[in-house]
Amino acid sequence: MKLIISSLLILLSIQYAGASYDCSEVLSDSYSADSKAYRLGEFDVEADFELEGRKFAAQAIIKLYDNLGCDQFKGKVAKEVKCSEVVKGVPYSKVCYVENRDGYFLISKDMMENINIIYNRWD
Repeated sequence: MKLIISSLLILLSIQYAGASYDCSEVLSDSYSADSKAYRLGEFDVEADFELEGRKFAAQAIIKLYDNLGCDQFKGKVAKEVKCSEVVKGVPYSKVCYVENRDGYFLISKDMMENINIIYNRWD
């Protein structure tokens, strides 16, 4: 009985590790790129970038993971989220930094209703 339970636990842990491996692989084009750009529509995210930048950035990453088929990370997407204007006093220069176990993301919004996401994987 202990052998069966141990085997089941090992299989479950291997399956979970494989799932996270697949998402990292998808984000980096099968590990062929250290960084990659993604684009979402502004209306794919509910939060307002100007008023709720951190919430907006976290939601954008969740939507990106959903689009890539990596929805198992919904609750664990962001470890750290910081937003700031690149040029102080220029609101449209805002960029958000989101860090998680797969790497880090830079999120900005253009004036044409696009969310631009740059993914950078960890070494």
